[in-house]
Order: sequence, then C-alpha cells, then structure tokens
Amino acid sequence: MIEDKVLVFCDYPINENEGGPIGYYNKCLYKNTPDNIILLKSVFTAKKQFSIIEKIRNKFRNRFKKNDLVNSTLHTKFISLQCKEFKFFYFHSVYDLYDVLHLINEDQIVILQSHSPELPSAERFKNGANDYLLVRKIEKISFKRANYLVFPNEDSMVIYNSVISDKHKIKFLTTGIKPIESKVVLPLDNQKINILYIGRKNEIKGFYFLIESFKKASAFRDDIRLIIAGNGEKIIGKDIYDIGITDRPFDWINSVDFVISLNKESYFDLNVIESICLGTPLIMTTSEGHTFFKNRRGIISVDYDNIIGVLMNKNLVNKNYKIENRAFLKQFYHEFLSDIVFKNNLNKMCTTILNNEVNHL
Repeated sequence: MIEDKVLVFCDYPINENEGGPIGYYNKCLYKNTPDNIILLKSVFTAKKQFSIIEKIRNKFRNRFKKNDLVNSTLHTKFISLQCKEFKFFYFHSVYDLYDVLHLINEDQIVILQSHSPELPSAERFKNGANDYLLVRKIEKISFKRANYLVFPNEDSMVIYNSVISDKHKIKFLTTGIKPIESKVVLPLDNQKINILYIGRKNEIKGFYFLIESFKKASAFRDDIRLIIAGNGEKIIGKDIYDIGITDRPFDWINSVDFVISLNKESYFDLNVIESICLGTPLIMTTSEGHTFFKNRRGIISVDYDNIIGVLMNKNLVNKNYKIENRAFLKQFYHEFLSDIVFKNNLNKMCTTILNNEVNHL
C-alpha cells in the first residue's frame, strides 16, 4: 500500500473559468502540488490488468452501488487504476466520495474538503430539485466516512456545523491561486464608477439583494454602473448591464473600478482572490469564511444594513480608490493567497496527516 502520498481523487476537466471544486482544482491544485500529493490524472498512464480474484471482488462490491452513482466514470477509474493501493484519499466533493465509498476500506484515510457556501442538500432544496433527499443522503454518508475535514479557516466551519462530529480531525488550508494576468482594459465609460458582479444569480450569493440595493443607490447617484457577468435570467435596469456568461472574466475584473460580493453566507470565494490578485478593490460582506478579508486595505467591508449608504458614498466609492489601493492588494495576494504560499501550506498539512497516521499504526 502507498503510504507516503495523498491521492487527490477527482477527474475534473481543465477549465479555468469554473468555480467550486472544478475551479479549485484548476486554479489551486493542477500543476501546483507538492511531492506528497498526487493527482488522479498522474496515477497511471495505462490500465493495470486485474487478477481473476480482483475482478470477482470488485464485481461483488459494485452490486450494491450500481444504480445511484453520480459519476460512473469516476467509479470505473477507481477500479481500473487500482486506486485501492493508496492509503490516503483527498476528495473535493461529497459526490466524488460517495461514488467510490464502498471501494475504500475502513483502514484507509479519507480527507474531505467541500467548496460550497452552504450544504449541498440545502442548495438543492432551495433550487427545488427533486433529488434533494438523495443529495442529503450522499452528504450525510460522505461526511460520516471522512476522517479529516479541511476548511479555508475556522470561521468558515459554521456553515458545516450540522455534519461535523467529534470524531472528525479538522485541518485549515487557506486557498491560494496560481497568478493570473490581464493587460486588457476594456473600453468602459470612464465617467462611471464601474462595479462588477461575477458569479451565480442566487440568494446565497446575495444577488437579488444587490440588485435592489443598487437600484436604490443609483436613484440618488447617477455616476455608478453595475455590470453583471453570470448565467441566469437577464437583468434590465437603469445603469445595469448584464453581459451574461463571459469567457474573459479576468479582463472584466481588471477593467472595472470595483468587484462586489454580497454573500449571505461566505465560504472562501475564488473570484474574491482573483480580484485581489489583479489589484481590483472589493465591496463585500465579510462574514463566516470571508472574515479573513475584513479590515484589509483595498477591501470595503459591508453588511446588508449599510450597503446602500456605502454605494452612495462618493468619498469612498470613487475612481481614486483603485489607484490608491491596487499595489496593496497585489502585495496581499503574494503574502497570503499565492500559489507558492498555498503549495507550501498544502505540503505542511499533508505531511502532518501522513506522519500522524503512520505513527498511529
């Protein structure tokens, strides 16, 4: 059994414009792992041949899980690549873990890191999905099996309190992304304070509250403009421009005066780090996991009670703010949120887990 490496078990596509687990994999992990981490893509270049006994054993195991797999391809890869040889598994989704749960022995170690600002079942319930009960089952079983839970910081744990138990070992790993660049400045109206919202249009992200707040603020101030980038129903309004999904998110972030994020509950958003990396100031709620960003230079902390007043404040929300704070934001990225810092912290975390479990034997 391989006991000196942690296998990151996922088969996410290479797509830097995604968020969630796929975005985390692409922006943080892919081509940025320490020696004690191995990605599934790197495990083997060809399938190993199974012995007859192994084939019978895996067929028997599969009998109990064949009908409710979320990703049958992932399940097949676990078997065909003989991932059972690893002692340590690192999952970034409850769905990925659930699909191979029956193939993992009790003495193997499961590390689970979710990337949702709310429990997956809560999100499905709010969206009116008919698979809510299945997702709740997947969530419960997956968290119960995990030996280690990983969070970006202690404040983000509150979102997952209902699935954390005393038997879980908790680790903290601050998210850090590979450097991104944009030398493009889009031809936006320079007479306007251009504010960008980028992401999903839903309640947990505070999107609809943002629209109402902006409309009220813009009724008293005609020099602010809201640009929306994301999937969903198109929003129309005075000084509101909904560009839909974009394949140029970094150019937009680089070109605007502010990025705005009004999460009702916050985990640790990748687009917040991307804005900091590019030196674009943020207007954002700093609760739960985003408490990390509170009182940082270049970040205007708001809540649902004062957001309208902040947007109306010309002494704060203006063209000069970005000029005055851009360098500080980029320095903040290099000190705390870069790929180098992340890789070092990931190495330390995995080394600790490997040593603890080996010494425990």
